[in-house]
Amino acid sequence: MSSSQTAPAAPGRTARRRVLLTRTLIGTALVWLSLLAARPLLGGRVWWWVLIDLLPPLALVVVPLALLTAGAVLLLRPRRGLLREGRWLTGLAAVALIVAVPQSGLNLRALGGQEPPPPGALKIMSWDTLEWAQGNDPGHFHRYLKQHRADVYLLQEYMEIGDGEPVPVDDEDRLRASFPGYHFAMAGELLTMSRFPIEEQTVVRARLPEPETSWDDYWDIRVLRTDIVVDGTEVSFYNVHLPDLFYLGASPFSAEFYRIVADLDHRRTAVLKALRADIENNDNPKVVAGVLNLVPGSGALRWLDGLTDAAHSSDSLYPVSFWVGKPQAWRLDWAFSATGAKAHGYRLTDPEGLSSHRAQEFFLST
Repeated sequence: MSSSQTAPAAPGRTARRRVLLTRTLIGTALVWLSLLAARPLLGGRVWWWVLIDLLPPLALVVVPLALLTAGAVLLLRPRRGLLREGRWLTGLAAVALIVAVPQSGLNLRALGGQEPPPPGALKIMSWDTLEWAQGNDPGHFHRYLKQHRADVYLLQEYMEIGDGEPVPVDDEDRLRASFPGYHFAMAGELLTMSRFPIEEQTVVRARLPEPETSWDDYWDIRVLRTDIVVDGTEVSFYNVHLPDLFYLGASPFSAEFYRIVADLDHRRTAVLKALRADIENNDNPKVVAGVLNLVPGSGALRWLDGLTDAAHSSDSLYPVSFWVGKPQAWRLDWAFSATGAKAHGYRLTDPEGLSSHRAQEFFLST
């Protein structure tokens, strides 16, 4: 044999490598299944779980699907000593896949088609405007709002950034000119506009630590409830903007980054508790919509148990709202209905370069 030729690996060594690889895949399946089982238990309860939730939700399905494929190959082409491992891998991957689907944001109801909205249904728009029209053409911004022709607008980030801090914005005169006859409710950076009379507006307040900012209302006001009378029925609309998951202004290699993540998680949970309490004491038909900054399958969504996700009425198999212009892999914007209110035809629309969030649109019947 020439010295330039390489001798084939010994059969025993090759078999050991196959066993090692298969057992590594089994270990991966066990770890993944444990992660999936822990999400509903730890999400929203321990602050550091937020960092795990930053994983694109669709990956929760992709990984067990790949492991299931590998297990199926082992079963269909069994090798000596690997049949048992193949069964273990296939079984664990199948269970992980079943657990992952409800957490992944996949909307399997889309396969059944959309139910058309009934006559007289209201059109609702909820949108994170990303610092209002700052940095954009104001004319384009207002045309974008008007073209949706919504009966109720739930808008977040009615604000600007000045010297690195959020500051109030005053665009009321132009809004009233663009939406004649509409009624307005404003608090902090939340703005609700309604074609129907607003009977009452209430800030749903949580017990929060004092913010280190010149505009306290930006941090303290995260839920604006407006009670709107529609054809004799009072409907409560909750305009929501929960705190972000993390802060890009600090390095993830610094202690400050993790301190801020923990603080934001504390604030988010406190607001969700206050929101839940208000919902439970409110018998009106209701809508909760806005930027929840929660991903599908997050344990923190338990605070909204009993409400119906408006995306169930979407024809999109995988509705995502963020990050427009970047890898669109996350749904951070949500809409829910309850107590006789029902959403129809939910969709996420292109913000035309005005925001990194897609706008939520749907029809509502009561």
